[in-house]
Amino acid sequence: MNGLSYFRRLLFLPLFFLTPCLLWADEVSLPTPLTLEFALGLASADHPELQIEVAELARAKAEQQRVDAETGVNVLLSGRLRWIDPPSNRIIQESRDDHLIKLSLKKSLYDFGRSAAKENLTLADRNQRALIYFDTFARHRISIMAAFFDVLLADQAYARDTEEMSMTFVNFERAQDRNELGQVSDIKLVEARSLYQTSRLRQAQSEAAQRTTRARLADLLNRPGQLSEELAIPRLSFAGRKLPEDVHDWFVELDKNNPQLRALMAQQVSAKAQLRLARADNNPVLSGQVEVSKFTRPFGGNDNWRAGVSLDVPLFDGGRSAALQARSRAELRKVEANLEQRRRVLRQELLDIWTELQTLQVEKQTLASNQEYRDLYLELRRAQYELEVATDLGDAMVSMSALRYRFMRADFSMALAWARIDALLGRGDNNNEEPNAE
Repeated sequence: MNGLSYFRRLLFLPLFFLTPCLLWADEVSLPTPLTLEFALGLASADHPELQIEVAELARAKAEQQRVDAETGVNVLLSGRLRWIDPPSNRIIQESRDDHLIKLSLKKSLYDFGRSAAKENLTLADRNQRALIYFDTFARHRISIMAAFFDVLLADQAYARDTEEMSMTFVNFERAQDRNELGQVSDIKLVEARSLYQTSRLRQAQSEAAQRTTRARLADLLNRPGQLSEELAIPRLSFAGRKLPEDVHDWFVELDKNNPQLRALMAQQVSAKAQLRLARADNNPVLSGQVEVSKFTRPFGGNDNWRAGVSLDVPLFDGGRSAALQARSRAELRKVEANLEQRRRVLRQELLDIWTELQTLQVEKQTLASNQEYRDLYLELRRAQYELEVATDLGDAMVSMSALRYRFMRADFSMALAWARIDALLGRGDNNNEEPNAE
């Protein structure tokens, strides 16, 4: 029996026994076969992982609006309905009505740097949350890509292990027959049975991996329960990319464009603004106010309108401002330390990926050499089979399946490595627009 055709019949057999799950009524089913481009296109802010960052961004926007409102005009309309009992000994009897309606307008005219510090703080906070969202979105796309590749590798592993199980089963049956004829010892028979059972276990494990990898991919696509039966092998576009001889240029690009570092820089700006705000906590506040009133009962202190300015100068706060400044300075030092620490971690990660790509290039060259040998070995086994020198293709098909698996794994590892490089260096156009945070 041809191992490849046997694999084609068995590859997706476990998928027919997958437990059906309830699907969201308002979602379109995933196409068959599912392509990598379509899967990456499903990355959106609706996923729970991204919804967390969307909520944080919405909070930052709301805080920015609140601070902007503090420096705007505050308008207050107040009214009063009141009846009184005036003294009876007055010559002129007054009305019992003592109603009031008043319109007040108040605005902070100048606060000596306090509002400017607040605005800088909230703007930096919003920029930080937006950058964190962009980074999370890019990493989410990489997770989808990795999960997509895991499904394809699980399918290829199932093909490899099915070929191996078929071969060891045939060898076990032959050993049984020859043992009955006294041509094979009991020890050899037990050994053949052990090899078959071991390969059977590996095949069962790879079969289970087909289910679990598909479930993870469905969750990342925000389609829980929609397990794709067939995935299309993607055409990877990293073949023309050249690995630099030195990683220094990447370090420069990392320091400039990495979204995580840019988010920490925005946090640093926010911490500096917080320190300026703490220093301005005891600054005077100059305000202007206009009131227009209407009274039903004339009274000496009732004015139809009034306008003026007021200056509030804090004289003593019991050390509150000094404490705020000390806390802000400590927070700034913490942010600066986090920034430097994160820069070192990301540089090390970038270096690790750079060396990984170098190793993968050598691995692919080695696999190409192995493929030449495996092709010749397979042709030899086929010739022996056709000449009836051999009764089957032996381990040739198993070796080819294993080699295909290693080729796929190397290609997918290189694709993921380049995707991680692009994410670290802030390259690409992976949704550079802020999500709708309403």
